[in-house]
This record gives sequence, C-alpha cells and structure tokens, in this order.
Amino acid sequence: MDEESKVCVDPDFFDLEIYAIYHAIYDFVGEDTWKVVWKVGEKVYAEIKEDVGAAGAENVFDALKRLAEWLKRVGYAEDVQVHKVAEDEVDYVMLNPIIAPGAKRLIEEGRIPAHVSTAVMFAALKQFNMKAEMVGEPTFLPDGRAVERWKLIRV
Repeated sequence: MDEESKVCVDPDFFDLEIYAIYHAIYDFVGEDTWKVVWKVGEKVYAEIKEDVGAAGAENVFDALKRLAEWLKRVGYAEDVQVHKVAEDEVDYVMLNPIIAPGAKRLIEEGRIPAHVSTAVMFAALKQFNMKAEMVGEPTFLPDGRAVERWKLIRV
C-alpha cells in the first residue's frame, strides 16, 4: 500500500471515541476507572516494547524517550518530550495531543481521563523497578502543550 492510500483515523473522531469510552467506563465503575487506565497502558506497552526498542533500553529515560518518539511517529501528538527535572522527577510534554480536548472535558466533569500515553510510559517504568505518581493535574497551555510532572519512585 502506498503512502497516498494509507488509511488514517481523523484526530477529532479518535478524541471523541476516547472521551466517550472513558466517560462510559466512569459511569459504570467510578474511581475504578484508574484500573482500566493503567491496565490499558500495560497491554499497549507489552505489545510495542520490542518494536520501539524500549524493552532493551539501558535506563528508564532512554525507554521513555523511545516511547516519546514512537508516540510522535504514530501521530498521537505533534511532538512528545520527556525532560528529567531532577533525579526523581520528570516533565512529560506533549504538543497538541489528539486526546487533549476530551481529556480536558473529562477532568472538568470530575471524571478520569484516559491518559493514553502516560499509562504506556508508566508501564515501561516497571521494567526498571520503578513507578510514578502524577504531581497535580495535567496543565493545558494556550500554545497547545499538555504538561504533566511525574514523581519517580523505586519499588
């Protein structure tokens, strides 16, 4: 199949679907929606870790950067960056992630957003005997950046 005929999902449609799915999940299970978020991330990571080179990464930041490159390549966001702010803190910056409108709505409604890429990143931490906690809510900046800060924890 040539590049011209490649089928791609419209970002607005994808955002609406993810919003609707996580809206419905929250209606059924409430705060247990977090379990769905993290489980989905684990499943996606298990499926892609070899292909993106994250499974063989030498350190946690290398694995996260490989995932960031993959997320950009597949069209999840215009750009994805992982910045080490301290030995145990990371800034995760996405430029125009396609699920931002729906994520904002879910947060405003007091529901749990999908955290599609964050869940995949958090799943990768397990191979380094680490986990992370989000510090506060994601910040949505006027220039299209969505920023999360994570606290890394050794387990």
